[in-house]
Amino acid sequence: MQTKEFYNVIDSEINTLLEKYKDDEFIKKHKNKNAINNQKSYALLIWFLEFYGRKSNYKDFITDGDRDSSCDIIFDSTNNQGDKIFYVVQSKWNNADKSEKETDKDEILKALNDFDTILRGEKQNVNEKVKAKLDDLDHHLKANGEVKFIFLTLSQYQGGADENISAFIKSDEKTKFEVIDINRIKVDYIDRIYKKIEPLNPLESYHNPEENPVTLEIVQTNGVVKIQTPFKAYMFLLRPKSIYDLFEKYGFALFYKNVRNPLLQSQFNEDIERTAVDNPAFFWYYNNGITAITYFLPTIRKTAEQIELTGLQIINGAQTVYAIYLAYKDASPTKRKQMDSVSLVTLRLLESGGKDFDLNVTRYTNSQNPVDDRDFCANDDIQIMLQNASYQTNIWYEKRRDEFRETPENIEKVPNSVFANTYLAYHLQDPSSVLKNYNQQQQTSKDLNFISHKEHKDGLYEKIFNDETTFENMLCGLYVFDVIYTAVSLPYEDTFNAGLYHLLALFKVGFTKYLKAKFGDKINVNKHIIKIYEQDDKKIMIQTFNFINQFVDEQVEVSDNEEKTAERIFKFLFEPAHYEKIKEALEDLDISVQDIEDIVIQDNEKLIEGEPNEENNSENND
Repeated sequence: MQTKEFYNVIDSEINTLLEKYKDDEFIKKHKNKNAINNQKSYALLIWFLEFYGRKSNYKDFITDGDRDSSCDIIFDSTNNQGDKIFYVVQSKWNNADKSEKETDKDEILKALNDFDTILRGEKQNVNEKVKAKLDDLDHHLKANGEVKFIFLTLSQYQGGADENISAFIKSDEKTKFEVIDINRIKVDYIDRIYKKIEPLNPLESYHNPEENPVTLEIVQTNGVVKIQTPFKAYMFLLRPKSIYDLFEKYGFALFYKNVRNPLLQSQFNEDIERTAVDNPAFFWYYNNGITAITYFLPTIRKTAEQIELTGLQIINGAQTVYAIYLAYKDASPTKRKQMDSVSLVTLRLLESGGKDFDLNVTRYTNSQNPVDDRDFCANDDIQIMLQNASYQTNIWYEKRRDEFRETPENIEKVPNSVFANTYLAYHLQDPSSVLKNYNQQQQTSKDLNFISHKEHKDGLYEKIFNDETTFENMLCGLYVFDVIYTAVSLPYEDTFNAGLYHLLALFKVGFTKYLKAKFGDKINVNKHIIKIYEQDDKKIMIQTFNFINQFVDEQVEVSDNEEKTAERIFKFLFEPAHYEKIKEALEDLDISVQDIEDIVIQDNEKLIEGEPNEENNSENND
């Protein structure tokens, strides 16, 4: 989804709000065309409150009035620790063209100056509503209270004012500042609307359960199950209130290391909630419980009812935790009392044994449900970066199986397993590893593209995903693969042993030579490929594939000797040295512009005729 496309989505929702609240005094006052920015900045604040704060009574929060032309929110909220926090939000509306540009540094500096003026209590010429809120804020600051300032913009903040922001924050440890730009809004919007998960809310104060002491109330009716070696572990019971308190304090941060995020709405969630409310005594019998890891697990007395842990992550049972939280939150005091008296949930609590051990525990405790190897990498920084980058395009990078519950009409979701194969073959020039991984995966169900070499000697994860990996390079390889895949009549599963990934790899060599011959050495090959693909100008790519295919045929075919030819094809596909030999021959070949452009494409012509010998393939699988 291009930035302008998403801007139009938000703009449409803003216009809906302007129509919905057309009788609002501020909106009526700024109805003329010259004041449209005032209207939309105001409506953007309403949208912000409704989307993040889930607050529909916006008039209680927006502090604009007849004598105040800026659009601010000033309000206080009590966090889950019982502490009051003041929030000051300033919005900046901009047109669609500016949505693709960097946020003007001067706009942020002006906001910082306004916020500093507020902190000093020197804000002048404000209406009575603002004055009352500022007085409340002043009392809050004098009582050593915390305040968070937010600058809301539909442009792209790229860090231009980071030094100024840092200086502003350092002036007082209890003063926070955050820029919410269009890219952050887009990620959060996709999370809620298309993934059906709750994004982190900038209007809430979160505690990191990995970095802070965690207090937990436990139930030990007949003692506790304890494992001493090789890593300490306990198993005991929790009441619904303990789970509610845990999520109320830490929220979705409890699940950072979980391979699944709990869905906001699902049939499974509803079933858990229904059992917790309607049949609380049956809950323990129906539910598998929760598994969590802590960095330091103290010795627990048999009579203990409360323990303190150092760091906590729930690695299995996220749906259970979230469903119980929702059920308990909506329950009446009487129903809560009943739930706590008869409902119990099993907690398996393990002390961390290091990254590899923790990953394996996560893997095996989720093995009873369908989980792919790639799911265990979904929370890695590189996977998040690639996905966020993909949101700038119409191809969304799926880093976890089925994470997008729906997509916009013009968006295609592509699993990162597909990206990994095309990237490995095209960009990293290693098509043999693609085939090798595919063939062993048919036997073991392990995808080595998402397994570390530390876990498996043939693991490819670090080779594919590292600091050099960019979404642009991945997208380019995918586009090239799609051109050849569309031009052949093969099911996707047959592409692995039909030579497509080798042609994909050699295409990069041949097409680069062609482009440099036509446009010069400075041509950016990947950007050019992405451009012509998205313009649906793919003829030259198909011509190049034909050229490459003919070249490979000449390299592997032995005249009047089908057996020898089949042997050479097999070696070309499955032995890297033979692929490198043909690649070197292509690199040494003089390729002119006419060599490619004179290729004639026949209607319904197949680029690939037949597949490699099945008997040879079966030998490779043994």
